[in-house]
Amino acid sequence: MKWSAFVSGLAVVLGSFSGALAAKPEGKHLVQFGKMHEVIGQQQHQGRVKFTALVKKPHFYGVGALESLGGEATIFDGQVTLTQVQSDGKLSPVKLTPQTQAALLVGAYVKDWSKHPLTKAVSSDGLNTLIEQDARQAGLNVKEPFLFVIEGDFQNVQLHVINGACPIRARMRKEVLPPDKKPYEADLPKISGKLVGVFAKDAVGNITHPDTSVHVHLLFKDPQTGALRTGHVEQLTVAPGATLLLPEQ
Repeated sequence: MKWSAFVSGLAVVLGSFSGALAAKPEGKHLVQFGKMHEVIGQQQHQGRVKFTALVKKPHFYGVGALESLGGEATIFDGQVTLTQVQSDGKLSPVKLTPQTQAALLVGAYVKDWSKHPLTKAVSSDGLNTLIEQDARQAGLNVKEPFLFVIEGDFQNVQLHVINGACPIRARMRKEVLPPDKKPYEADLPKISGKLVGVFAKDAVGNITHPDTSVHVHLLFKDPQTGALRTGHVEQLTVAPGATLLLPEQ
């Protein structure tokens, strides 16, 4: 065998090995690329996985951030929605190409869901407890992370779209972000859509931000254009009549 051919073959093997390490299983079905403390805290926000590779297999759901923290990413049943902040501060979609990558992404392949109607309003403070209780009753192991979806109406939604730096971390550290890294932030009194999230206990700095067991994104239609947008949810109230979806066992 020629030396050049050997080197090329070795590169392919090592590349596959490093990719396998990046896709760390979290729980029974979850896969994770990057951790919050690495991607946000240590600014290791290089691309780790191509979205097109994830959705080759059907029924993928996930939440994450684009490489270089250039926007938010949500995948619902294989449909990838990418939203970024323009230079004028407005939102715009990101065109998905075979090369578009996530710096941070947590998700799972879920074919079947169990439905759990929510008859009362649920605030962000109560959402962690509600999901954990319903998941226990559904037979899920709440010690392991799992995906969930909530469909319905939402009130008092506070969300952001990341733009090179995390606004939650900046607030905690009392830092002022430069103009070119200011996120899009919105307070939505009422909106319909879908929440896609990960429930993960004791995963602060890994999957979740401090003081929460969930990492949640909202999929919603722009009221003016009707285009699908996504953002990272910081606070909200789930209105009565919504439906919680949990992975079937």
